[in-house]
Amino acid sequence: MRCSIRRCSSSSTARSSSTAATAEGRLTALTVRLEAAETDRDLAQRRVAQLGDQVSDLALALARLGAATPDDATR
Repeated sequence: MRCSIRRCSSSSTARSSSTAATAEGRLTALTVRLEAAETDRDLAQRRVAQLGDQVSDLALALARLGAATPDDATR
């Protein structure tokens, strides 16, 4: 009987170690994914800022064109 109890006990310890290793592996994988998502977010925010600047520049150029008189266009 004692052998089977020991086997059960050591088997349980091995399972606990395996579960901990699996959890650590998942944590590492999730950390990597989180860092990648944060990098993607930062790049997207920079791109949004660039596009906003371009839209502002285009709006300003259109406003200047609209403010020009027809005489200005023929010169």
